[in-house]
Amino acid sequence: MTVSVPGYEIVDAVGRGGFGVVYRARQLTIDREVALKVDTRVILDDRDQRRFLREVRAAGRLSGHPHVVEIYDAGVLPDHRPYLVMELCPGGSLADRRAPAAPREVAEIGQKIADALAAAHDLGVLHRDIKPANILVKRYGTVGLADFGLAALMETGRDTSVTLAALTPAYAAPEQFHLAPPTPQSDVYALCATLYTLLAGRPPRYPDDGELSVPEIIRRHDLPVEDIPDVPPEFMAVLRRGLARDPAHRYPEAAALRADLSQLTVAGFSGPRHVATTPVVTVANPRSTPPPGFPQPGPPGPRSGPPPFGQPTAPPERNRAAIWLGAALAAVLVLAGVWYFALRDTDGAQQAAGSPGGAGTTTSPAPSSTDIYGVATVTADCPAAAVPDGQAQCVRKAECWSGWVMINGEINSIRKLPCEQGHIWEVFAIAVVPGDVADPYQDVLAEHPVVKQVCSMDTLLASRFGDALRYGPERWEFEVLPPSSDDVSRDLGVYRCVGRIADITGTTGSAFRPR
Repeated sequence: MTVSVPGYEIVDAVGRGGFGVVYRARQLTIDREVALKVDTRVILDDRDQRRFLREVRAAGRLSGHPHVVEIYDAGVLPDHRPYLVMELCPGGSLADRRAPAAPREVAEIGQKIADALAAAHDLGVLHRDIKPANILVKRYGTVGLADFGLAALMETGRDTSVTLAALTPAYAAPEQFHLAPPTPQSDVYALCATLYTLLAGRPPRYPDDGELSVPEIIRRHDLPVEDIPDVPPEFMAVLRRGLARDPAHRYPEAAALRADLSQLTVAGFSGPRHVATTPVVTVANPRSTPPPGFPQPGPPGPRSGPPPFGQPTAPPERNRAAIWLGAALAAVLVLAGVWYFALRDTDGAQQAAGSPGGAGTTTSPAPSSTDIYGVATVTADCPAAAVPDGQAQCVRKAECWSGWVMINGEINSIRKLPCEQGHIWEVFAIAVVPGDVADPYQDVLAEHPVVKQVCSMDTLLASRFGDALRYGPERWEFEVLPPSSDDVSRDLGVYRCVGRIADITGTTGSAFRPR
């Protein structure tokens, strides 16, 4: 069938699928090679044409995301077939791969596509048809998610057979076979099914060879997800949660899936020594609902039981000694400061008296803590502030973060989250990078003697309040968070000490603020 789109010259067909043909074309106005996808389905209703274009415009707002295939143009041909003009991806799709991929590569792909999905969901855009064929290899080797908008052509409320035909059965979430409206959780399911396929060479719950009928696929949704040889159990736990039959038991959003993928430690993931290798702790079975403010603790560990609710624990001996030492040093500094300012004021008065008109010299106001740290901070009831020479304080308002990927000691991917939502890490101290640290990489900071005192288990434990006191020392872990890209852009030389309960993913509320 001849295709003609004004402003584009068709070069050749580069791919064919169940619902369309992809052409290599040239955009005449700027002489650029593009991919032009023409769908075989027709949109006869004006309302549906407007809805399709509205969806594509919404997806177009994702342009610029490194892991989304850019949409340049869209429209409907005179014969009522919709088309998309997209970035040309010469590397083909992940469906072209024949051999299973290594866990490390699949986790990295999953994190990138989950990041793209999180950005789309934040804009209210669902994909609806994630599968290996819709993840393309872009010109410079990165992966990108394609076909936003086309999957919305067939939607709940139309003829059942047509709607089911619009699904890709191997990757569609179970509820979609019952015509439930698409949700972020159905996108999460499809992405996890795609990752499973890249690891196993077949979709989840599928036989090693052969196709399944739709009724058989629906029946198999009740089967457990099989382990994949040589894929670590932590990775399988992530996939099983994403592939849960009940949407309520899946990741609530793509950002949560991305956070767990970023925390994976799997075979072959050793890589550079700077790469974060904190193991993921997601389990396939859902946890009980945590109470407001903080999650309930799990079974008690081998140590003595936690104190009663609301009763603070005594700070560790080393921390108490550090606090007394810090208090003594602070007293000395206060006396020295009083002496200094008394002498300065005397000298200033003498200079003013000896100058014409008695006018003094105007000085600039001292920078505030917000100017130094980038956020409002406090020293009262802040154990980190007692560390000698630490230049550390506590954030005034609780500050929480997602998981992160750290490459060569620098943060590659991290997201600041409201503490009322599920998060991985919470800040218990913020401090100025020591003056003798030229390059504040994570491993360099973590080995510095002053940073070791600020970001320590003693400081973390002394910083807890409320329900967090119920968790014994064996449950906690901490990390040093080097300056973020936002800190660097604002010329802030600060690092953060962050902590979490090691065996709980997605805590809510605050463990360290307010006090």
